[in-house]
Amino acid sequence: MKVIDPEGREWEINRRFAPWRRWVQPFAALKGGYRHYKITADWTLYLKDLPDDREDVPVNKVATGLFGVVVVLQALAEFPIYLLLGIALVPIRLLEMLCQGVAGSVAQAVRWFRKAPERVDVAGWNKDRTGLVSLAILKVHGDLAEPLATELRGLFRDRIMFDPGDPVVREMLTRFGARVERHRTLLRRRTAGIAA
Repeated sequence: MKVIDPEGREWEINRRFAPWRRWVQPFAALKGGYRHYKITADWTLYLKDLPDDREDVPVNKVATGLFGVVVVLQALAEFPIYLLLGIALVPIRLLEMLCQGVAGSVAQAVRWFRKAPERVDVAGWNKDRTGLVSLAILKVHGDLAEPLATELRGLFRDRIMFDPGDPVVREMLTRFGARVERHRTLLRRRTAGIAA
């Protein structure tokens, strides 16, 4: 589910159905890393306050055209290499899918028989959608995951941040029996100025 807060920031509330995709990722190791959330600062808040002192710089059309030709030639030279590499990695990708299927079957059996909690991610994107500024990972009983996600969606229509310590949020999480697994944010709570 996606919802826009009063400041225009987009929040995503995701139920994670496939934890085995995080557990079994041998193909991702070949690509240079595992998929995960990363919190980044929202620099657009600071950049809009800077003066715009740039002057128009004339464009050299010959150099731009030459650069375009070099890029096309490089792409033509690299395409066969990437194609062969992709074909060679198909067996590794199939092995990864098989391992994910086995791990997923075990995880689903544990979820059914032991009533393992389900994961709900609350992710807030910065205004230009280039990175996350807030992430909370919640664990909740499987039957309550969908109602929790729906209520969180309603919560963000009035709020601009997710803070598990906020009394309204804490009451809602307690009512659903949700546990905060991890919470990290770069957003600051706004406080009213105190007159001196």
